[in-house]
Amino acid sequence: MNFPSKIKVASVLVKRQFELKSTETGDNEFGGIEGKFLAIILKALRVSCEFVFPPDEEWGRPLENGNWTGMIGEVQRGDADIAINFIAPSAERMEIVDFSNPYAVTEVTFAIEKPGTVSPALAFLYPFPLNMWIIFGVILLLMPLVFLVLLDAKYPLVKLFIETFGSILRQPLNVNDASFRNRILLTGWWFYTLIISFSYSAFLLSFMTLPIEKEAVRDFKELSAAVAKGTHKCFVSKGSANIRILITSEVDYMRTLGEIIQRNNWYFISSEVIDSKYINPQAASIGPKPMLQMNSGSEMTSSVYLSSDTLPSACLAIALRKNFPLKTKLNWVISQLNSAGIYNKVLKDESLKLWLTRINQTSETLSIKPLEVKDISGALILLVIGYVFTLIVFICEIIFDKLKTKPIIHSRAQNDE
Repeated sequence: MNFPSKIKVASVLVKRQFELKSTETGDNEFGGIEGKFLAIILKALRVSCEFVFPPDEEWGRPLENGNWTGMIGEVQRGDADIAINFIAPSAERMEIVDFSNPYAVTEVTFAIEKPGTVSPALAFLYPFPLNMWIIFGVILLLMPLVFLVLLDAKYPLVKLFIETFGSILRQPLNVNDASFRNRILLTGWWFYTLIISFSYSAFLLSFMTLPIEKEAVRDFKELSAAVAKGTHKCFVSKGSANIRILITSEVDYMRTLGEIIQRNNWYFISSEVIDSKYINPQAASIGPKPMLQMNSGSEMTSSVYLSSDTLPSACLAIALRKNFPLKTKLNWVISQLNSAGIYNKVLKDESLKLWLTRINQTSETLSIKPLEVKDISGALILLVIGYVFTLIVFICEIIFDKLKTKPIIHSRAQNDE
């Protein structure tokens, strides 16, 4: 059999995924994960290539007339011999095109922009969640009553409340009781206040020195609920198999998410997601995890959050036109490359290259910065309010004392007369 020396390749140009540059000699220089891997395959097959780029920049979805869009459509019509760029085989696609042996298994997840940091003005409330604050408040109100009932030495309820509240603020507990039973009670309370006060101080210091991230949408269940409420949007690549996976899923919230995406036509062209047009705090984009990682960078320095929740893992393969003469040889080449771990090496090399370009950003992001007034503004405001309240109480006490002593002085003056 005569094998062709040149084949037509369909693909979609996506930064860091599949790039193509012309050299001074007129040759093509491949870039990106899929581009570098294709170059290795072509070299092993000893063939040259001619590129076909679908104008719609889609992976491939069926139309009502039986034709397909995107790269799959180019192969279906015979305008291209093969298509490569994160293409996942499916039952529908296998009816119109052939596929090579899989060269990788990838996870499909979603990326969403982190909602940012919470306001530092209320940092003094963050060390404990709301339910714990409620429990602490109830204990603070009940303990003076417990002391009032159990202590042999009797104190006013107001004094017991002030003493217990002050002990939480690391003030001495001026309550004396000689009985052994009550000393155990007071020691237990002292141990409780010690743990609470030191834990609060430690958590507060950590929260003020390192900004607290707001809670982002973590998994597909939360994403589906947020999309159903109308607070978020979710986009998928137009023509990809991901929307089909969602719609045909047996999980209710997955199916709901897919139906909402399809109903609202929330699709993006893959070359656009690089600019984060479809990734913001209220919008998520679904795609292969390696692609999203390459685009968003290290999660430590990036403003984009990658969910650990994934759709069913998808195999990546090369789409082939029917009766492609190099199919057997191509499958043999891919098997050899899989055994050598070449695709993973290409992925790691591209990731390292991207990490080196972002190392300056990492250093700047992780730099140590001193605390600013705005970081403790909430505590300062609370302190000022406390001082103002104390001053008002002090003035009221003076006025009350004046009003109380004035009739007494007037009465004594009358008695003297």
